[in-house]
Amino acid sequence: MPQAGEILRLLTRREQLLRAVGSDAADKRGLVDRLAVSRSTVDRGIRELETAGLLARSAAGYRRTLFGELLLAEYDQFASMAETLSEGQQLLSDLPPEFDLDPVVFEEATVVTASQYAPHQPVSALCSLLGEARWIQTVFPAVFPQVLDRWLSLCEGEMIRADIVLTEPVVEKLVGSHAEALQQLIADACLSLHQVEETPTYGLVVAEDETTATAGLMVMDEANGARAFIETDAGPAVSWVRERINDHLLQSQPLSSPSVE
Repeated sequence: MPQAGEILRLLTRREQLLRAVGSDAADKRGLVDRLAVSRSTVDRGIRELETAGLLARSAAGYRRTLFGELLLAEYDQFASMAETLSEGQQLLSDLPPEFDLDPVVFEEATVVTASQYAPHQPVSALCSLLGEARWIQTVFPAVFPQVLDRWLSLCEGEMIRADIVLTEPVVEKLVGSHAEALQQLIADACLSLHQVEETPTYGLVVAEDETTATAGLMVMDEANGARAFIETDAGPAVSWVRERINDHLLQSQPLSSPSVE
């Protein structure tokens, strides 16, 4: 039997033929007409696919085997992920190869990047996401006044619950520069503030209303500013972001009212 690499090359070369055969029987004449290729091309392709175990002969023609069905499904999934990653290619090219990021966050995603002339666009995108939410979970490694103002406005709106995880440097900055706002956040019954020692490499948020959950990931730059904001409501991405937020919540401590002297 061919090795895995040979099968992958064969699948790439004969994808259209394998897809045209389908799981029901197809004859060679029909394949020639459907693909608009020569009979010799169909003969050669079928012979290669049959030898590799992707096609099987039946009384009515040829059909895909279970191996062919499963391999084609995996191929489609890989192609879909490659297309998804291409949406974030510019951002990914600027990040180190060891950066902890699952490709699912780019599924059906909108990527808002900072530019020289619009450096605050990622933060504005996050604030827009927070604006309509009724349930929020978020982890943030930096202080952005625009986000802080949005959190305060949530206290005055119809927010039901918000879990906000802050790093120790962020809490210290809030104590030093935004003490009144921090006290207001701590005092609000619908907000639950937590503190973690480990500083995450990005900001995370899951914002929900009665019908939709949307995930966001804020990529930070070297100066701890916002480089890009990735937003998606795709289920796998929301699950991935939520899982990481919950990991931070489990490692956090509730934030009691700190001294602001």
